[in-house]
Amino acid sequence: MPMTLSPRNRHGITDFQRGSYTAVKELCDEHYSELVDFANQLIIDKTEAHHIVQETFIKLFLMRDRFATLPDIKAFLFITVRNICFAYIKSEKENESRQEPAWYIQALRSVARFDDEAARLEAIGKMHALVAELQEPEKNAFTLVFYKRISIPAAAELLRITPVSVVQSRIQALRILRDKLAAADLYSIPLFIYFVAVACGEA
Repeated sequence: MPMTLSPRNRHGITDFQRGSYTAVKELCDEHYSELVDFANQLIIDKTEAHHIVQETFIKLFLMRDRFATLPDIKAFLFITVRNICFAYIKSEKENESRQEPAWYIQALRSVARFDDEAARLEAIGKMHALVAELQEPEKNAFTLVFYKRISIPAAAELLRITPVSVVQSRIQALRILRDKLAAADLYSIPLFIYFVAVACGEA
């Protein structure tokens, strides 16, 4: 029987805290669609809603050692999505797309594709290779923030740019990588989140 992050499973939080792929997948299964709908209601932009929710899951798993209960995890997800949406609205950024992005259709077909560990490890190897193909400044920001786990201010100091520029390059790197993965038929929402928030830090 697969692990679930329900209160009845005493291993659920432990698996979450160690960053298991199963924990990523089950949290996405449980909350992803609801969070996208929540974000879309706030910003009326479905494509950007997906970006915001995935960013939120990445933040969650990067900070997973700080959470010990399921209610805290759920609260973090919804509060963070709300806050990012409010920041998005405040920036008055416009995006012409209001439909599901093309890569989301592929993601729907890849729900169980990477449950097999061998297939997942092979895909992760290819994902590392795609990161290596990123251009500067996106590659630099991705490497420092996700591989080396350096803070935004510290990365800015190393790169001699502003923290805002690091954040912008980091966001752009995620979007470029997502498009590359979709083009290579390697895109899966749980795998993408797991790769960025867990696997890169273990490489």
